[in-house]
Amino acid sequence: MANYFSLLLHMYQPSTQDIKVLKKINDECYQPLFRIIQQYENARFCLNINGVLVDMLYEFGLGETMDLIKDLVKQKKIEIVGTGKFHPILPLIPKEEAERQIHLNEDVNRREFGNNWKKLGFFPPEMAISPAIIELVKNLGYEWIIISGVACPTNWPYDKIHQAANKLLLYFRDDILSNKISFKNITTKEFIDNLNNLYKSESYIIISQDVETFGHHHAHYETDFLGKVLRKLEKENDICTCFISELKKYFPIEKKGLIPKESSWSTTEQDLKQNIPFPLWKHPKNEVHKYYWKILKSLNKLMELLEGIDKSKNWEVEQYSNTARWFYDRGLHSCPTWWANYNRGIWNPNLIYKGIELLIKAALNSRLALIKSGKENGAKGEHFFDSILYYHGILLMEIMNITSGL
Repeated sequence: MANYFSLLLHMYQPSTQDIKVLKKINDECYQPLFRIIQQYENARFCLNINGVLVDMLYEFGLGETMDLIKDLVKQKKIEIVGTGKFHPILPLIPKEEAERQIHLNEDVNRREFGNNWKKLGFFPPEMAISPAIIELVKNLGYEWIIISGVACPTNWPYDKIHQAANKLLLYFRDDILSNKISFKNITTKEFIDNLNNLYKSESYIIISQDVETFGHHHAHYETDFLGKVLRKLEKENDICTCFISELKKYFPIEKKGLIPKESSWSTTEQDLKQNIPFPLWKHPKNEVHKYYWKILKSLNKLMELLEGIDKSKNWEVEQYSNTARWFYDRGLHSCPTWWANYNRGIWNPNLIYKGIELLIKAALNSRLALIKSGKENGAKGEHFFDSILYYHGILLMEIMNITSGL
């Protein structure tokens, strides 16, 4: 009998991240962590690295970290999974944009890892899922998706693998144990004991957290926890590390299709009871969220209009359109609404506005492109642009009111 342990690490920074902060994270976390993984032959981990971070590492002279990752992929110690390039909450954006974000990230994976990357696993940013995303991921050719344990509507799958009706394999993260590691509430010995005593029969467990947990959030945690775990597991005959993709070799796949609950890895059971699947990004009682999504709704309409115009006949139209798309792709990231959770102690007006600013720049340039493309197109976009300006002003007042009260 053997127990199988699979780890998926999530590696992301927004395009708005300060260069000094990124370099600090790279020095404290990325470099030490991947060098630790290099040391152990039994390391077999999945890695989600969003394409936006890959581009930033090169842009700011931190390409050595990518060299480390590519070397670990070649050694088959790391398996790269798919995701959305700029870390959007996929269920909350238009389907066409969700698909585009996934394709953009695939382009980065192919560029960086070549034949060493295969379309196997998928990490939805923040593990935010919905039936539409389950369908999209399968249609794009992925074999499996990782989702939060809170999304599991049936008995916990420790000795079998669930699948959706469309045959996409569903792997559920052990939220309790993952969070204990993330918040440093478990020792190495306690973790190994957990793996040894999971269930009476052969079983598997999937752990997942942010890469930054190891070294940035907790100094030297890559050595004090992960390194120690790998060293201890070298002496354990009954615990095997393996890629999530390998689990289907050891466990049967449940034939009946399962419908996971719409949720994220920050969603609680209480949130689900209140029908709030994505509380940190779209909470009905959060006024900043409310106005943010009103802005984005009108911007989505502007971008739809932009897709319908001929950009080839006018240089200005093409330039404004390309600029709008550049800001829009990046503006769909999850961070602005995450930083707006004042009632949970997560509040940073500047980081909220960094994200809003991307949307406003996308709106400005899309509006200019429509105007330059002709009076008829310009008139179509006027209402949506005015709506964005209106809710932008209200959102700023809401940020000031909340900050004044804190």
